[in-house]
Amino acid sequence: MPEAFEHSRKYKYSGAMHDAMNIELRKLDPRDLEDRVNIFQYESPGHYQVDICETAKGWDISLRKEDFPQTFIKKEPEAVITHYKGDSEIYAAFAEGREVGLIQLEFQKYSGSLRVWDIDVVPEFRGMGVGKALMDLCKSRASDLGARRIVLETQTSNLKAIAFYRKMGFKLVGLDASHYTNDDIEKGEVRLEMAIHLGYPK
Repeated sequence: MPEAFEHSRKYKYSGAMHDAMNIELRKLDPRDLEDRVNIFQYESPGHYQVDICETAKGWDISLRKEDFPQTFIKKEPEAVITHYKGDSEIYAAFAEGREVGLIQLEFQKYSGSLRVWDIDVVPEFRGMGVGKALMDLCKSRASDLGARRIVLETQTSNLKAIAFYRKMGFKLVGLDASHYTNDDIEKGEVRLEMAIHLGYPK
């Protein structure tokens, strides 16, 4: 059985049918998740168009919000346990008797970073405080581990995720214009790195 995380709390959210929801956070054993595959999916009406212009003095880089000609749809399977995610900690959020969210974290000691490999909320529970509960847990673990920053990956096409991360305090710290394919800019799906800088541990 997953162990109960000690920081279980009640998180309030605005909803049509409920005034508040109890969200319990539990740490999961990665050995129980070796065969688990999650579906990474979202839809977006727009994206941040990336322009990189080389000049005599360097480069001008801009990100400008634009609409897609048609709704961008992303849906692909992803294994929870993979070699590149290292020795991750995995926590699940439970509400109303079911798992409603998941976050996967790895403390990268060489850089002092706590990387969020995955954070996902069941679609019908989005906007109800589950993502915030998972991110609060992430911030707590960063403090426990003495991390100088929390960092994660998203895409210019994932407008809802970007808005959520900005609300949680993340700022843009970098991009990779050809991380997924050589046509990422043209496709409107460019990798972004976002981070919260926590300062150096004393």
